[in-house]
Formats: sequence, C-alpha cells, structure tokens
Amino acid sequence: MESKEKLKELKEKFKLSDEDLKKPLPNPAKWSKPFWEGTRKHKLFLKRCKDCGHIDHPPYLYCTECMGENSEWIEASGRGILYAFAVNEYGVPYPFMADLPYVVALVDLREGPRMISNIVDCGLKDLKNGMELEVVFDKINEEVTLPKFRPVK
Repeated sequence: MESKEKLKELKEKFKLSDEDLKKPLPNPAKWSKPFWEGTRKHKLFLKRCKDCGHIDHPPYLYCTECMGENSEWIEASGRGILYAFAVNEYGVPYPFMADLPYVVALVDLREGPRMISNIVDCGLKDLKNGMELEVVFDKINEEVTLPKFRPVK
C-alpha cells in the first residue's frame, strides 16, 4: 500500500486531522543553517573547528572539543559505516505510521562524527552493522531536504 493510501486509512481509522499527521521538521538555528542549505543542494556539510580540527555533528554554536568559536564548513564525502540500527515496526507517533517499517540508524561518517539518520533502499534482512553506506537526499518540501543513507552501490 502506498504512503498516501496508508495516510488516508489512518485518518479514517483514528479520526485524525491533517495536522495530526504532520511530521515534525527541522527548525535550523543560526549556526546550523549552512548544513540545511547544503542538504537542499544535495551536499553534506560538516562544521570543523579551525582551532583544534574537531568536527561536530550536529553543528553547535561552538566547538564541543575546545569550546572555540572559530569554525568553517567542509563538504563531507557522504560515506560512512553503519554503527547500529533499529527497525521500527510499531509504536510510533501517528505521522510516522505510514512509513512503517523504517530504519533509524547511527552512521559513523568518514570524517569522524556519528550521525543519526534513516537507512533506505535496503531490505531489512540485508542490514548489517559495519556495512558501507552513502548519503542520499530526500526532498520533503522546498525548505527541507533530509540526508538519509543507503548501501554503497
């Protein structure tokens, strides 16, 4: 069943409004806007401290390693390794029910940070910790594009 059909079924079954099924979206802070601007261009940017070289994700106002405020944005390779994952099959908020089952994962990026995301284009039985992944981009609307990961092809 397609997602739109699932949403319609959920609305009828649970007497939900469109607002009840609206997914929460990122609300970028001033210091994270370059990350989200990059995802709209299908690029993965990370914030690197110019003082100590530490790369933070998610991006913070300051470096979490040395507390420095001197930073730059670098384009990441978009590659990583699956560190851990969970398959969500039930018990999720209404806006996510139409997506079931879906995978939430911790991905170790080549550049160092560990990122929370979803795994797509992969059978659930094919998921293995340690597998190589590459970023793909899911355009939600004109303002928001989410980075997700799939097995390297």
